[in-house]
Amino acid sequence: MSQTWARCLDSLKNSLPLGQFSVWVGPLSATEKNSKLILGAPNTSILKYINNNTNNIKTAIIQAVAEQDKSLKIQIGLAEKKTNNTAQKKHSTPFFPEYTFNNLVLGSANQVAALASRQIAENIGSSPYNPFIIYGESGLGKTHLMQAAGHLAMEKNPKAKVLYVPLMDFVRNITTSLRHNTIEKVKLFYQSADLLLVDDIHLIAGKDKSQEEFFHVFNFLFSTKKQIIFTCDQPPKNIKDLENRLKTRFSQGLNLQLAPPELEMRAAILLKKSQHPQISLDLNEDIALFIASHITSNVRDLEGALLKLKAFVDFSKIEHSFISKEVVEGALGDLISPKKRLIEINEIQKTVSKYYGITLSDMVSNSRKQHLVRARQMAVSLCHELTSLSLAKIGQNFGNRDHSTVLYSCEKLKKLMKDNEEIRGDFNNLKLKLTNL
Repeated sequence: MSQTWARCLDSLKNSLPLGQFSVWVGPLSATEKNSKLILGAPNTSILKYINNNTNNIKTAIIQAVAEQDKSLKIQIGLAEKKTNNTAQKKHSTPFFPEYTFNNLVLGSANQVAALASRQIAENIGSSPYNPFIIYGESGLGKTHLMQAAGHLAMEKNPKAKVLYVPLMDFVRNITTSLRHNTIEKVKLFYQSADLLLVDDIHLIAGKDKSQEEFFHVFNFLFSTKKQIIFTCDQPPKNIKDLENRLKTRFSQGLNLQLAPPELEMRAAILLKKSQHPQISLDLNEDIALFIASHITSNVRDLEGALLKLKAFVDFSKIEHSFISKEVVEGALGDLISPKKRLIEINEIQKTVSKYYGITLSDMVSNSRKQHLVRARQMAVSLCHELTSLSLAKIGQNFGNRDHSTVLYSCEKLKKLMKDNEEIRGDFNNLKLKLTNL
């Protein structure tokens, strides 16, 4: 990449909204030749959007380049298609080619994890963040982030051995190797990695032999300064039936949570994915925001909505330029006006108890142990927000507490969430679980 353009990107990150920068500017390639900066758009949609003077992106690019080097002339066109002849290493699970940083939409929900993933990929063997664990609910982009790190690591160091393995593939490999007496050969294969990426590590819980062999693989890689990245659906410390020696090793690294995407990020994701050749929908920002305001859960639900809209538009033979709110309402139906599900108080208590690893009797007890108090406050606050029950009725279901105690719990948790990102994340995750059961 052009060094001038790299400095321009730093400037543009600060001058443009994060979603706009991520969708339209981040994917541009750049080369300098004969006092000319040649910017390449990966597709015609991005090129068309940048050349549209009403969105000010082209003006921002011109200003950023001028600040670095006024003598450079700017040329913006389509990037040349590059063929990738790199063969997949034998026995490794294939990467998804589209799971790169260029195809990642950034927002407050994933920015820190994305920056950490990039830093690790650029510093294999010397990053302090080892192991690195990305955790969160399904459909938030954990695999995309992890594989993006893998793609970047291979790009930066083509000689590096990067292995990606879904956890259940690892379990199957261990099971097969035990049957054929080749366990040492399989362990050596994983121990040969410079970067090992393991998807859904929580699924190893309760699988004693796989945990034992994985422990040896992990120890070898860690002690030889090889990088390890995992994805998980929860903090490693909360995984039940996971050996303590693995829990402590997983927790000693960097554990970062992905939150559900905020409105602007959801809209940016829709705009980005609508440009994919298999979708090719001409969405404008207003329509993307309209869809995003109704579909709030995760990226997979956004993708499903986009496919449903595409099918409706194609089969109804509607011109893409006429995709309006009325068309979206007709295409997505109850997706954008979902019926409100009645949530029972016992559902909330069971879900929160399971999340924090406590019993229902702990939840309604008079114990003042800190972890029980926190779980109780969380459950009470969720009951107050997600049900129509009075404070007094909620209190009756929590060991006959009075309404003032319930109110205090709600206010206390609200204050804690303002200052504590982990508690705020727990609340949002639990709320998401309950509303999507």
